[in-house]
Amino acid sequence: MALPIKQVRATEVGELISVTIVGGYLGAGKTTLVNHILANADQRVAVMVNDFGEVNIDADLIRSRDGDTISLANGCICCSMVDGFGAALQTITEAPVRPERLVIEASGVGYPGQIAGYAHTPGLKLDGVVVVVDAETIRANLRSEYIGDVVRQQCVEADLIVLNKVDLVANPDAVEKAVRKVADVSVVQARSAHVPLGVLIGLDRSGLEPSGAPRSAQDRFRTWMQEFPDPVDRLSFLADLGSASDVLRAKGTVRFSEDPNTFFDVHVVGKRVTLTQSDRPWPTPRLVYIGLRTT
Repeated sequence: MALPIKQVRATEVGELISVTIVGGYLGAGKTTLVNHILANADQRVAVMVNDFGEVNIDADLIRSRDGDTISLANGCICCSMVDGFGAALQTITEAPVRPERLVIEASGVGYPGQIAGYAHTPGLKLDGVVVVVDAETIRANLRSEYIGDVVRQQCVEADLIVLNKVDLVANPDAVEKAVRKVADVSVVQARSAHVPLGVLIGLDRSGLEPSGAPRSAQDRFRTWMQEFPDPVDRLSFLADLGSASDVLRAKGTVRFSEDPNTFFDVHVVGKRVTLTQSDRPWPTPRLVYIGLRTT
């Protein structure tokens, strides 16, 4: 259980803030792991999110929102890096009560080792790089001519790999064996990214910083947004998502014509589409996509 604010020891001025990087490919479960950390932390935690779309923190944890910053009931805070890493880092380090731990969620198409370099700046210390992989898709992703090198590099840069969604595969141990052939690091199997927090803290630093510069993610991936001001037909919407060969990941909110007053959160990972009733209304329902560049 998370400790109340009055029981959480604030980091004193001059004390280094431990930094945990959470990386992994699109849809692996990074944000689910971050929410798990926030819900169960016994430290004062700050979170920075460097991914597309909103800062998707579980609604029952949120006390208030102020622009791109979210305050949580247990004294933790979260902020988006939409305005740049420096601005988000300043928000964290200049907080009225400094956190004991900073968790940075890296982009799903980026390299967590590059983000980890920021943890060597004054006032911070790198505690470890945790990479989340999707047990259902990791082997196919590693073989992909388009994204295989990105996924492989993410694994190589890890100090710990969370093999997530093991409930979706018949033989998790075989998947783990395939992952271990790529990266010789500790691997923990998980469902819904539920990992004991002690496993994520104080890691043996064995991950590798990127050597040379792999092709920039911006060169091969693109993002775009689609708004849905009016309710849409559910079957047509799902058919369009299922036939979109260039969509790797999408998330957002939509309303359907049969129930126009209900908002649904949409998560797309490859061909898997998940709809859940949203816990809050949205001014303009929209989806944010990530796909491969075709030119």
